[in-house]
Amino acid sequence: MSYLIFIVTAALLIAVTNYLRYKRRMNQIEAVFAGRIPLEPLEFYLRYFKGKGIPFYVVDGICSILEEHLSADLSRLREDDDFSKNLSFFWDFDSMADREIVCALENKFGIKISEEEAEKTHTVADIMDLVNSKLEEQNSPK
Repeated sequence: MSYLIFIVTAALLIAVTNYLRYKRRMNQIEAVFAGRIPLEPLEFYLRYFKGKGIPFYVVDGICSILEEHLSADLSRLREDDDFSKNLSFFWDFDSMADREIVCALENKFGIKISEEEAEKTHTVADIMDLVNSKLEEQNSPK
């Protein structure tokens, strides 16, 4: 019987800890995005990346990967949001997310991103520029 009590108590502690972590994460997301208007994918693209010549499919694909791997609604994201500064809390919740995102980008777009390139990529715009330049390299005549 005491073993069952231990198991139930441990399960409750895990559930409470996970809930508190989730709540903290949601509060941090809300604090970063407070006052920002959500943008549809096309609006985000037109506002931040069309003028840079980055194709919509690249921007949309990257945003989808980020949302999936960060488990967050990123409709209030901006081009200058920085994963080493105002969005760094994402790594507190999943220390492997950055590597998973790089792998997902490589798989989706058929590119290779070196560790050095990944380490130099901090902002949303940096990610868009890196992936787009890799695709341009692939498609340029040799």
